[in-house]
Amino acid sequence: MKVAKAWEEKGVTIPAPFQRNIKVLFAPDKEGVEEITFSQALLYPGGSTDYHVHDRPELIYIVSGRGIAVCEGEEMPVEADVVLWIEAGEKHQMINTSDETLKLATVFVPAYTAEQNYARCEAAARKAEKLAKE
Repeated sequence: MKVAKAWEEKGVTIPAPFQRNIKVLFAPDKEGVEEITFSQALLYPGGSTDYHVHDRPELIYIVSGRGIAVCEGEEMPVEADVVLWIEAGEKHQMINTSDETLKLATVFVPAYTAEQNYARCEAAARKAEKLAKE
């Protein structure tokens, strides 16, 4: 059995404008879990992810907080205990509309490495920051 304690994991802080903390807890390069990537994401009040797609499905479980899930242009309010299944290729975004942290648990199958997961998020933030300056 493998055990991860999310509170002990530092994770990676993604810079603005998509600032959030992501903690990959299980992945091929994190605890040697080859089959899935399991992560925790903390979106701070007013924060959001970029509007993006993946080449594989993503399961998102809302652990706590409230916000909006956008998928292919459709908005849906979300709160604790809502589970989303995002198909590969569906453009989506999570937006925190509350005054509390929106905590998500995410699963990718097949797995991304932790490095791939962090790099994609950081690249999106850098690209958005660069566009904002132009």
